[in-house]
Amino acid sequence: MLASTHFGITRKSNDDWFDTILDVDTALFVDPFLIFKDTESFWATAHDTLISHFDEAFTLIAEGLLNRNSLQYRKAVELLIFHEPRELCLGYTALGTRGAGSSRGFASDMAEAITEAIRRGLSAPSHFEELGILRSGIGPDRISDATCTILKAQLIAYTQTVAERHNISLSNHQLYGAEFDTQRKRFRTKTVRVPTNPVTNGPLLFVPERFLDDLPTLSPGSWWKYYEAEQLREDLNYEVMSKVNKDVIVSTARQHTESVRKWAQSEEDEPATPYDLERDRKGVVQWEPAATEFTTENPLVIGPPANEDEFKSVIEKVIDRFRLYIEEQGGWRLLWDEGKEKEELAAQLLFYGIARCYCEANNVVVSREVELGRGPVDFTFSNGFKHRAHLEVKKLNNGKFWNGLDRQLPSYMVSDGVQMGWFIAIRYRDGKKWDTRAAELPARVSAAADAHGIELKASLVDARPKASASRL
Repeated sequence: MLASTHFGITRKSNDDWFDTILDVDTALFVDPFLIFKDTESFWATAHDTLISHFDEAFTLIAEGLLNRNSLQYRKAVELLIFHEPRELCLGYTALGTRGAGSSRGFASDMAEAITEAIRRGLSAPSHFEELGILRSGIGPDRISDATCTILKAQLIAYTQTVAERHNISLSNHQLYGAEFDTQRKRFRTKTVRVPTNPVTNGPLLFVPERFLDDLPTLSPGSWWKYYEAEQLREDLNYEVMSKVNKDVIVSTARQHTESVRKWAQSEEDEPATPYDLERDRKGVVQWEPAATEFTTENPLVIGPPANEDEFKSVIEKVIDRFRLYIEEQGGWRLLWDEGKEKEELAAQLLFYGIARCYCEANNVVVSREVELGRGPVDFTFSNGFKHRAHLEVKKLNNGKFWNGLDRQLPSYMVSDGVQMGWFIAIRYRDGKKWDTRAAELPARVSAAADAHGIELKASLVDARPKASASRL
C-alpha cells in the first residue's frame, strides 16, 4: 500500500517526497553524499551536522587517550548507537518494516574503527566508508541508519511540512533520535507529532526521493581494480581475490590505510546521483502500484477456504494470476531493465504484491521471508495454524536453482512442520540449457517430494520478452 493511496493524496509538481510502500521495506537507502550535494536551504546544514557528529566521536576518543574504560570513550559509543529507523520503511529487511539496525555492538565496532584510525593518523572521518572498510558489518544499510538518526530532527520537520501541505493528520508518537542531548552526549526518545503508518500503528516519516540510492561501498570488484592500479596485486593473489569477502578486504585495508584514503577520495569525486524511480533498475518500487492496478482490474473472490483443498485452490489461483500478468499482460517488463534481467528480488516482490491483494480478499495470510530454523523461506501462506504452505521463487538460470528445489525448500518445510510447498521457476532466456532445465523440472519436483515425504508442486512462468501485439 502506497502512502499516497492510504492518505488519499494526489501528488503535485512540488511533491519531492518518496511515496513510501507502507507494509514492506523498500530496498533503497538514504545516501549521505546525495544530501551533501543538496543546495536547498532546508538541507544546507545537513553535511555539517553529520560530520560534526562524527567529529565529536573522534574528539571524545582522542580525549580519552584511546582508553576503552574512559568516560569519554563510553560517551563516544553512546554517540554511535544508531537504531534502524523503521518509520522510513527503507532497507534490506523483508520482514515487514522491521530490521536489525545498528545496536550497541555495532557502535562499539565503530568506536574501535575510530580508535584504529586515530592510531594510523586519520584524524577526521572524511569519508564514511573508511569506517565501513575498517570494520566489517558496517554496510550501506547501517550507514543509512546513521545518516537518518543524526538528521532525524530535520526529517521530522520535513515530514510535518509534507503533512501540512496535504492535510495529513498527525498523532503523538515516541520517536528515537528525535532529539540529541548535547549534555549527556546521546540520542533521546521524544514525543513528536507525525503521521501514523496504518500497518504498524507507529510513526511515519517521509524523505526526499533525490536522497535515495544504493549507497557507495568499497565493493570487492572496485577494490580489486584499485589494487591493480597501486601495484598491490601481490598482497592478494587471484585465487584469493576470486573468493574475496569483506573480511579479507578489511584485513588487507588495515595494512594500507593511505591507499584506502586515496581510493575513497577518488570515489568521492564522482558525482552522486539518486536512484531512478522511473527506471527502477532493481525492481523495488514499481511492483506495488503495478500489482495493485492488476488485481483491482482482475478481482479474484473465492471465499474463505473451508478445508485443505480450498486452501490449495487459493494458492493455485494466485499463481495462475501471477503467470497471466507476466506472460499475457506485459508484467514481464517489470522484471527487465534495458535488456538485462533484474535481480530475483524483483520477481519476488511482484509476486508478493499480487498474492497479498488476492489473499486478503480470501482470508489467507501471505508473509514474505519468514525466518525459520534453517533460514528465511520466500513466502508462507496460512489460514489459521492448520492450513499452511511455503513457496519459493527462483530464476530458472539461478546457479543454485536445483539446490533450492532439492534441499532448500524441503528443509524449510520439514523444519516448520509444513506439508505443502510450491516452487515457482521464472524463465528469462532462450537456449538449450534452459530448455533442458525446464523439461527436467516436473521429474525433479516429484523426486524431491518423495525424498522428503512432502507435497510439492512447481510452476514455470515465462518472463522472456514478448513482441507487442502489433508486431505479431
